[in-house]
Amino acid sequence: MTRRLVPVGLRAVALIFPALALACSGREEEPAPPAPAARAEAPVETKEYPLAGEVRGVDAEEAELRIRHEEIPGFMPAMTMPFQMPEGTDFSEFHLGDYVEGTLRVRSRGGVTEGYDLVGLEVVKPAIKPLVLEMTPEGPKLVEPSNRLRPGDQVPDFTMIQQDVTSRKLSELRGNVVVLTFIYTRCPLPEFCPMMDRKFNELSQSVAANPARAGKVRLVSLSFDPDHDTPEVLSKHAAIRGAKPPLWTYATASHDDLAAIAPALGLTFGPRKNEIVHNLCTAVIGPDGRLARLDVGTKANAWTASDMLRTISEALASGGD
Repeated sequence: MTRRLVPVGLRAVALIFPALALACSGREEEPAPPAPAARAEAPVETKEYPLAGEVRGVDAEEAELRIRHEEIPGFMPAMTMPFQMPEGTDFSEFHLGDYVEGTLRVRSRGGVTEGYDLVGLEVVKPAIKPLVLEMTPEGPKLVEPSNRLRPGDQVPDFTMIQQDVTSRKLSELRGNVVVLTFIYTRCPLPEFCPMMDRKFNELSQSVAANPARAGKVRLVSLSFDPDHDTPEVLSKHAAIRGAKPPLWTYATASHDDLAAIAPALGLTFGPRKNEIVHNLCTAVIGPDGRLARLDVGTKANAWTASDMLRTISEALASGGD
């Protein structure tokens, strides 16, 4: 039986467009867009594309629905991407594994995409949902399992290639508090990867003010663009951003390692021809390798250096116990 959801003009955050909130784009091969004045005078054009895919993540706290959608001929390849849902969305209507169909209405002006809405979304094939028993403040409750780590969980090990070309496993940083964020160097939007660079710069200066503490803290900016972000590229980028190893290091990881660590930390990303669509993620890992804090989505770029410094100090004081 089809479970129909009320169409609510599901306005998605346009990850695939550089003008909107959850996408970052490398544009070296793209033609120059029309002049702003000419574009402003052009009429808005709307095209509709059928969208179909499987629900891969439901995050009511971040108001996101992640869909692994099929190829949309003439518009975008198959990929998994999060859609920001409007206030008031009933997330209990969505379940992992549900197969959904809807219409993607894409708006453009003067040949430049301005945004899109996901409308008429229907669950056409409900998933058979495996449930696990979880203890809650209200007592035992059957809930859908989640792949995302929680504070206290062991963070999976992976290998990173650092800006100095050396290889290092995350586990080799045990004994330190590790603050890990994800970026890629070609990201042009100031409120995304460049903002994380600025935040890590400020945080590194705050940590370095106490040499004893600095010796027990490692900041890692991990690129999810290993094909472009080679150690040479990362080294130059680090110099520009003011990163000084060993306190703050840029690194990257293989596609396989990224695929293993990303779901555990709530990171979603996917390459297109000239861009990488992604969300934001910052994790604090205690000296014992267990997760101390995880900020994903809007929270990942909302923290301040003083706020993060308190988390670091608490993790150091606990020693991971």
